[in-house]
Amino acid sequence: MSDTLDLQKTSEYILSQDATRDYTDEEIIELEETVNKLITQYTWPKVYETWIEYLHTKCKTDADVVNFAQNYFDYARDRHIPDPIHFIAYLHYRVNTLENDDAMQIFDSLAISVLENAGLLDMMQNPLYTAERDPRIQAEIGIIKAQEQ
Repeated sequence: MSDTLDLQKTSEYILSQDATRDYTDEEIIELEETVNKLITQYTWPKVYETWIEYLHTKCKTDADVVNFAQNYFDYARDRHIPDPIHFIAYLHYRVNTLENDDAMQIFDSLAISVLENAGLLDMMQNPLYTAERDPRIQAEIGIIKAQEQ
């Protein structure tokens, strides 16, 4: 039996996990090990590219996007990404956080992690940060909207 993971299928498996389900410790460890193996096998940039493609092509509903964000937070929130402002803006573009409390909570948590990791946010200097009030995020949402039309 091959130890090689299929990048597409494994990514879909990880990202489609029900983020609201209570997993056993063993299941969590297995998922984390799968993510680490995937990244080791393909490199983080390639995995990230595949995960973003999943977000853009497979996440059709608000619930899908929120689930993606939660799984991303659980398995990759500390990894560097090339486009942190766009990444967070796209989530906010897709789901109205003013109407979706789950989205607001996970998107802000993810924004803080991603932007701090990229050196674009210092929570000590901005302890009340929310992506909804970040002019960089709002400007990027405007760009995304213009491109979609």
